[in-house]
Amino acid sequence: MALRLKIRFMLLSAVLLGWCGPGIAGEDILTLKKGAMILSHMGQYGDEFPANALIDGQVIPFWSSARRNVPGFRPDSFIIELARPYRIRRLVVENRENDEMYYPGISARKVRFSVSTVSSTGPWKPAAVIEGKKYDRSEVELAEPVEARWLKVEVLSNHGHPLYTEISELEAYGEPLTDEPLPKGNPGGIYRTNYGLLMLKAEGEKVEGCYELDKGYVRGVTNGRVFEIEWFEHRGEERGTALLVLSSSGFLNGLWYEDGKMMGPWFGNRLPDRESIDCDPVTAAAGVGLSTGTLADR
Repeated sequence: MALRLKIRFMLLSAVLLGWCGPGIAGEDILTLKKGAMILSHMGQYGDEFPANALIDGQVIPFWSSARRNVPGFRPDSFIIELARPYRIRRLVVENRENDEMYYPGISARKVRFSVSTVSSTGPWKPAAVIEGKKYDRSEVELAEPVEARWLKVEVLSNHGHPLYTEISELEAYGEPLTDEPLPKGNPGGIYRTNYGLLMLKAEGEKVEGCYELDKGYVRGVTNGRVFEIEWFEHRGEERGTALLVLSSSGFLNGLWYEDGKMMGPWFGNRLPDRESIDCDPVTAAAGVGLSTGTLADR
């Protein structure tokens, strides 16, 4: 698997970012930008092939199962929370643009979708089992639409690779059952993330903050669930973006980017209000050559 990262970047240059599948009416609700988020998963092949890539709205980057040394297929599963309850009519497993050409049989084959309107732990109602195809997109229109706030996606088999399984994208289509939910309280706070402590301060749709690692500064917009932010560090010489989603339980999860490339997941849990952080947005902004209150209109 040593060549996988090189192969991935070769493929990335050949794919238009923002690609969406043909022939599907409506909007994919299973994306970070629409407020969907992965609450838990069984593993991923490092930051280059994260579980969050399943719902980033692009076929590259993609998800690959965790590193392992013992041959034999191992099932994987994901728990996904939608921004609000939906009536789902169509489900998709996308296997185009993964590593099938270089690692035959790595594409997911049997993928089972279950839904719940109660909680992220169920009870679960079967929705569909999709037969994933190699080099192709597999979609199923449900005979009976299902209502869901949470989805459990189980990868039950692949096309024969002895160690790994990959999926380029998961998609879902349907209509919301409720109005767009209002944020429950202020979405800001201090989060303990995989990159250390992160503070987010929200005022209306605008958000800014800081993180302890490298004295970073962030700014952007939020609807109370989805955060679209820019990050700056090292006196402003390094910068990029991030797309993060806040779950109903206070878990923040998403992806961060530098020079337009996905660099990996950024995730963490919100801490109690009494917790403190060794940074503040004003100082962090000044440290990267910016000032607070200069949020770009988007």
